[in-house]
Amino acid sequence: MIKNIFLKTVMCKRRREKTINARTFGTPNMVSISVVGHTGPMVEGTWYELRCDVQKVAPDQLLTVRWYKGQTLLTDTSFNDSIKTPVDKSATYWIFANTTDDGAEYRCEAVLRQRQAGPQPPTTEMSEPLLVTVYCNCPVVLQPPAVVVEYGTSVSVNCSTSKPHFGMAWEVSQGAVDPQEGVQLITWNVPRLEEWDIKPLCYINIKNQTKPDKRHLPVIVYKTPDNVSISIVNHTGPVTEGTQYELQCDVQNVAPVHRLTVKWYKGQTLLTDTFFNDPTKTPVNRFATLQISPSRADDAADYWCEAELRLGPAAPQPPTMKSDPLHITVHYGPEISDCPEYVWLKEGENLEGYCSVTGNPLPEPRWLKAGKPIDPTSPLRRTENRHNYTMYINEDTRQHLMVFVMYGPEISCRKHITVLENEEVEPNCTAEGFPPPEVTWFKEEQRVYFPQRMQRADAGKYVLVAVNNSTSNHTLEIEVQYSPSDIMGLNDQSVTQGSKVDLNCTSSAWPRPDYEWIYHPEPNVRIVSEDGVSKLSIASASGNNTGTYTCIASNTLGKTNLTVRVDVQGAEALCPLIVNPSHVVLEYRGSVVVECNTSVSPSDLHWEFLNHRVNNGTLLVNSSQFKNWDETPRCTGKFIGLDTCTKHVDITLYKTPDNVSISIVNHTGPVIEGTQYELQCDVQNVAPVQLLTVKWYKGQTLLTDTFFNDSIKTPVNQSATLQISPSRADDAADYWCEAELRLGPAGPQPPPTMKSNPLNITVYYKPVINKGKLPATMPVFWGYPEVLVCEAEGHPSPVISWTSTRAEGGNLTITVATIENDGVYNCTATNSAGTDIVSVKVVMKEDYLPVVAGFVALVVVATSLIFICIYSIYYKNKKTGTYTVEGANLSAQNGNIAQNGKDHSIPMKKLSQSTICA
Repeated sequence: MIKNIFLKTVMCKRRREKTINARTFGTPNMVSISVVGHTGPMVEGTWYELRCDVQKVAPDQLLTVRWYKGQTLLTDTSFNDSIKTPVDKSATYWIFANTTDDGAEYRCEAVLRQRQAGPQPPTTEMSEPLLVTVYCNCPVVLQPPAVVVEYGTSVSVNCSTSKPHFGMAWEVSQGAVDPQEGVQLITWNVPRLEEWDIKPLCYINIKNQTKPDKRHLPVIVYKTPDNVSISIVNHTGPVTEGTQYELQCDVQNVAPVHRLTVKWYKGQTLLTDTFFNDPTKTPVNRFATLQISPSRADDAADYWCEAELRLGPAAPQPPTMKSDPLHITVHYGPEISDCPEYVWLKEGENLEGYCSVTGNPLPEPRWLKAGKPIDPTSPLRRTENRHNYTMYINEDTRQHLMVFVMYGPEISCRKHITVLENEEVEPNCTAEGFPPPEVTWFKEEQRVYFPQRMQRADAGKYVLVAVNNSTSNHTLEIEVQYSPSDIMGLNDQSVTQGSKVDLNCTSSAWPRPDYEWIYHPEPNVRIVSEDGVSKLSIASASGNNTGTYTCIASNTLGKTNLTVRVDVQGAEALCPLIVNPSHVVLEYRGSVVVECNTSVSPSDLHWEFLNHRVNNGTLLVNSSQFKNWDETPRCTGKFIGLDTCTKHVDITLYKTPDNVSISIVNHTGPVIEGTQYELQCDVQNVAPVQLLTVKWYKGQTLLTDTFFNDSIKTPVNQSATLQISPSRADDAADYWCEAELRLGPAGPQPPPTMKSNPLNITVYYKPVINKGKLPATMPVFWGYPEVLVCEAEGHPSPVISWTSTRAEGGNLTITVATIENDGVYNCTATNSAGTDIVSVKVVMKEDYLPVVAGFVALVVVATSLIFICIYSIYYKNKKTGTYTVEGANLSAQNGNIAQNGKDHSIPMKKLSQSTICA
């Protein structure tokens, strides 16, 4: 029987715990309203979806969302989910925008319906209002489309249009604007707004339209309260538990009322909100009430209220005004609690504090045994078993207890044992007590039996429950040790550059494994281990993070590992090799030392060169070892966590020419002026050809460069050519070429060069006769000697000849000029480059003597001839008898002088008198 009573008590306690859990609830943290996928003004004739977001509410099956336009309830939305923990919920509502919605305010309210056992208010939470602006197709545009202004402050709104009109104006009771033409914008401006129900209207008289277009401006004029106070209606002093009271919050001189919200608080807890539907826009006094039924838990609580004007999200938020706190004292009657019908006490314990007494004012209880007062602090002995005790306050408030004085189960057992997996266990535990206890083993509230062979899943806390009229528990922790299992949750990953990478490594083992990562360390890699999981995180992955990551899990019984790979796409993997120098310019038969180092610790570092492996970072490169001229030493390193990588040394092996020479292609000896020749520069046994430059010089003047595109790297003979067309100015000039190897900044400076011997050229050019000394016409006087001089310039020196036996060298001599010497003489200058010929006309002239100087004018008067003679010089040809005056020929015929064939009938004898007339 005692055992049954104990079990009933335990079950009662469990039922009470379940009831408390069932009552768990949470009012929303916040309620907000918004337009889905849209911001700014709405367009007339368009559907819009409103959404109400309720954050952290539970249970959601008791939630209802109510939708309001202004103070009008539109609809509500309920939820049927069975989730009991706080969640975020959303409800939606569609509206069709039209001009009647312009300036309207939409709100949503979260209402948490209460079960009978649930807490009384708060049950609602209202969102801030959503002010809707609707743009219509009318030509009137207001900016801003709506205003919220404190009474007595300034306001300014623009009205504009893009259509032609014959007048636009503001029609308003304060600050009206008369109709204006010729403008597209007018402003309603009031420096101090002093009307509560003002309704501004902007209208425009559109041309060719009978009615004006109008647009009203929504205006909210507000005033904050002068004072806010809280009181209990018709009551002062302490309140009595279970009695209903009405709290009243008085708000003085506030406007507009429909924007007013009164919030009720107990301490710092919001209880509920009170809203007002009063359309009054002028300042008024208003009050709100709240029904409360205080309990003893409310003793010494502070109630207070707060007045808030909700003017919309786009409006200025005026400060709230709080009341002073209302401090209440709750009186409640005596009550005995925590006093079960049956009490099991261990020997030596007492009844003090076993039953609790509450009440305000606090009562003084008494303990009775068989109707006699006792001291509840006196220890009880097991001999007092099965005695009836009474806690007494008054006749209506008393509690009887059946007290069993016992010594409960005394358990002897270790607290912790350690076994290996598959080992059989029998805990050596005993329990003693009165009455003799019943012993049961539990693991996670499931009964278990021993002995049993332990597996890893069997590890944990085992509870030995020893029950008589009381219960003693003992917890035995059995630790089942096993080596780490295969690593889980770790996989290869391929990510883009800049991504975040998380590698999670976990292994089942006991004792819990220690984790070790083997990877290439980088500053953006961090390892965190908690709750049996080791996480390696890579922040903003780069090429340096490409490689392998090995996770090792180990404990005292063994270890396991897993290696995965991370590839960072679009990024070059890290190769931490440093080759110095990275580019070597090496002369044939020379040698150089190159070093391969690294900033991290490699597991292997070696050189590969000419099919040989050198297991250190220093390599001697000797060009005499080259099998060909294109050898590339490579340094290879293997690193922890990184891919094997290789870097090479670029070697430019060069050889200066054995000889550089210049010649004329297919020609020897002198060159001919104006003829094109090809010079050739021969460079023997040079490498590499692609770095060879041949420079052409005439004297000290650089003519041009010749470059080569040949990719052959071994020594070769190479030729370059240059086209020239020599002139006589090039005679005796020296042409030469120079071979230069341009090996870059890593090569010798200045670059190695080799010059050819100069090529001295002789330029032959054909003769040119000096026509200044040999005119085209040469007059020769009768009986006198004359020398015709023929000179010519040319290379080689020309041979000059005349078409006359009198020629002697370059001169033609006429010893005594006679008529036989008249005629044309040809002078010819000839050399190996060509020939020049000049013709000279020799004209024989008389030895003229001066006769008369004068000029003849003829004047005819009637039939007589009058000769006027002006003296001039004339000559007489002794042979022909012809006279010459200023280029005119006079001939003597029949005793007269004829001038240019005209007979002037001048007697010859007059000529002898030094007179000539014409």
